[in-house]
Order: sequence, then structure tokens, then C-alpha cells
Amino acid sequence: MPAPQAYSPAQKLLHWGFALLVFILVPLAIAMTNVGEGPLQNQLYEWHKSFGLVALCLVLARILVRLSRGAPELEVGIPTWQKRAAGLSHAALYGLILIVPLLGWAGTSACCAPVKLFWTIPLTLPISGGMAMGGPILTVHTIAAFALVALVALHVGAALHHHLIRRDGTLRRMLGARTAT
Repeated sequence: MPAPQAYSPAQKLLHWGFALLVFILVPLAIAMTNVGEGPLQNQLYEWHKSFGLVALCLVLARILVRLSRGAPELEVGIPTWQKRAAGLSHAALYGLILIVPLLGWAGTSACCAPVKLFWTIPLTLPISGGMAMGGPILTVHTIAAFALVALVALHVGAALHHHLIRRDGTLRRMLGARTAT
């Protein structure tokens, strides 16, 4: 199957929806770990867990759509090293956007059950062990989240480089209303 000329509306929606969730989850994580113990901290943790589960669902949808539809070819004239960097960074982004919420879910299920989606639907994984098990998982979750934020910053920088310096269509493919083929 030939590569599409542009990203589909579903791919754009999933991309920007996930970006919005990252911009919600990161400040929530910072706030919940710095606000001090009490009801506000508990509420922030619950919001973070719920939005993390929503993020996981979006990631799974993104992966399915990407596997079924593919992605447009890179712009003509991009140096080989940038093509390789784009491939590696996209693979790392997909890996991290999948692993970060999974680690958070697993760590929280182990140490701090129950895990509920917006205080209602129980979604605790069958992992036990308390903080002895959950603590190390949540540490890796935090490290992976920092790596994800750094990679997102690189991704945004590369998109802006393409748009403002190279002046090619890379960013417009994810922004524009161009019809997908």
C-alpha cells in the first residue's frame, strides 16, 4: 500500500489529543508531588491516574491507526541523518507514550490500589507487593516520563525547525485541513 499524502483526521485528532493530555499530566504530576499530603494531593493523584488511563487508551488507538494507515513520506531533500533521527525519535516517542502510562498503572496498582477511572470504574491491575513492588516501578515511570518530556521538546523543536527554517510542509501535514489519501 502506498504511503498516504497526509495524516488522516483521526491521526491528527489522536496526535493533538495526546499532546493535550501530556500538557495536563505533567503539571498534575509536578503539583501532586509538591503540594504536600492531604485531600488536595489525593485529588491530584486521582486526576493524574485517570488522565493517564485515558492517555493509554489514546496511545493504543494511535498505534492501531498508525499500523493500519501508515504515515506520509518525509519531505524531499531531508538529509539522511535527519531521516534516521526522525525514525528513531518517532519510535522512541511511541515506545515512551506506551510505557509511561503502563508503568504508572502497574506501579499504582501494586502500591496504592484501588485504581479507578475518574473515581468510578475500577481498573486495578492484579499486581501486589505494596511500595516494595510499586515504588521501583513508579521510579522507572518517573524517569521514563522525564525522557518523554525531553523527547517531546525535541519533537516540537524539530517541527518548528521544519516550519520556520526549512519552510517545508512537515508541520502543515499535522496541522492543515488537507484531505488525506
